[in-house]
Amino acid sequence: MRFILLDRIAELRKGEAVFVKNITQSEDYFMDHFPGYPVVPGSIILGSFVQGGEILLAAGLDFSALPLLQRVSRASFKRFVLPGDQLEIRLALDPSLPNRIKALARVEGKPAGDATLDFSLIRPDDNPKIAEACERLRLLYDGLVSASGVSRAWDLWERLSQIQGGSPE
Repeated sequence: MRFILLDRIAELRKGEAVFVKNITQSEDYFMDHFPGYPVVPGSIILGSFVQGGEILLAAGLDFSALPLLQRVSRASFKRFVLPGDQLEIRLALDPSLPNRIKALARVEGKPAGDATLDFSLIRPDDNPKIAEACERLRLLYDGLVSASGVSRAWDLWERLSQIQGGSPE
């Protein structure tokens, strides 16, 4: 996992979660999106929904399966998200479909975007690559609920490097 698109887990309980992402001027994508008027790309917000959805689903299964995004059936973006904003990402499992997640992003209580995401679950069985991916997801979860700030990011980076035997991707 190259980019961690969430800063912390504010709430996590069965079937729902709230994540926080602090948007800083130093985000890589601001170099090109857009020069002179930095705006968070919708794909980054969508990526935050996906990472949060993976954690929500995997944590509910004690990280014994790897959630895999199958479909974004609807996504819309309501306002610009800018450096200095704090993005609150609310996720909830759809009670009618077991692996469907409704996602909502807000800035200062105002909707910034939403999406409906469908996932499948892959069990590691005897596949070491899937087992490794489940462990990376668990480490991301551990990092988001534990220490704060830069030290958490460096700790997570180091743990991922150890698992992958080199630099994390």
